[in-house]
Amino acid sequence: LYNLSCLRQPNPSVLARTDALHLHRSSCKRPRRRMGMGAAAALLPPAEQWSTLEDQRGGECPLLSSAWSLPGPPGEGIGNAKHGALRRAASRAWGALAAGAAEMSALALSDRRKPVFAAKVALAIALMSLLAFVREPRDFVSHSVWALLTAVVVFEFSIGATLSRGFNRGLGTLTAGGLALAIAESAKNLGEMEEVIIVVSTFTVGFCTTLAKQHPKMKPYEYGFRVFLLTFGYVMVSGYSTGKFTDTAVNRFVFIALGAAVSLGINIGIYPIWAGEDLHNLVAKNFAGVANSLEGCVDEYLKCMEYERISSRILLYQPSDDPLYSGYRAAVEASAQEQTLLDDAIWEPPHGPYKMMSYPWKSFTKVGGALRHCSFTAMALHGCILSEIQVC
Repeated sequence: LYNLSCLRQPNPSVLARTDALHLHRSSCKRPRRRMGMGAAAALLPPAEQWSTLEDQRGGECPLLSSAWSLPGPPGEGIGNAKHGALRRAASRAWGALAAGAAEMSALALSDRRKPVFAAKVALAIALMSLLAFVREPRDFVSHSVWALLTAVVVFEFSIGATLSRGFNRGLGTLTAGGLALAIAESAKNLGEMEEVIIVVSTFTVGFCTTLAKQHPKMKPYEYGFRVFLLTFGYVMVSGYSTGKFTDTAVNRFVFIALGAAVSLGINIGIYPIWAGEDLHNLVAKNFAGVANSLEGCVDEYLKCMEYERISSRILLYQPSDDPLYSGYRAAVEASAQEQTLLDDAIWEPPHGPYKMMSYPWKSFTKVGGALRHCSFTAMALHGCILSEIQVC
């Protein structure tokens, strides 16, 4: 009872302390708690909430602007990615096509003879394609494709190369056709042994022809050996299937001769390109290049010229813009080109300043060999200039 009476009647000292504490809290200034941007925006009116969110993004992309877009269908993102990839692929293809066209234009402008040669080949092929519209006689016209193939294969850049290929193709076709006819007629008379003779003769001819064309002296006639094998196999197989060995051989030879004649006539009659003239110009150009290299090396040596930086392309014997280096390098590298032009020039008839029937074209390669020996001297002098230790 005493404890309950104490609880009902508050102690005066406790009340005094509680009043003092309330007075102290009311006199002190309580700091306000900082609210987050989201909470602060939630207390603002709706019109001001949009501007607050725009400021929160830094002004770069407002909430209500064209930079925002509504979500589309599920496959729209994949479709846009595919369209973008197609556009990029089309752009790369167009760039490659434009670069190729520019390169072909530069090639045509560097040498006017190249587009003329392309036009001549196209003309020969177009003329041979007219044979496809001829319908009679059926058995004869069915082999007209050989005229078109001959025009494609025989037509070369120079007249000498065209004559060489035409001669090899005609000779190979004629000899192979005659040999195939002789073997086929002999096999017919043997009855059941016909198939065996055809197979054995094809193997024997193929072996002997391939072995013979590997001889060094037969290198100019390598194309003729290939045509010989092709014609022999075609006449044997096709003649056995149709039973007309003679017609197959004769028709093939006639159309090959027609294609070669048209190709040669167009090549000679329209802007002729002579291999002999190219050989003469090549040797003269190499003479000038080696002379400039020798003169430049001597002048630079007397001036005690020193290279600040030696191009790695020179040290690796690769093409470089250095005039001293490119002059003698062209002469050293021209050996194979001179031999090719010589092989073609021998077939050419007298023309221009070369009116002799047997013009000494081989002398050009001999002069080129002597010039290459002189270019090695220029190479040695240039190596002295390129050395790090110079003695003047």
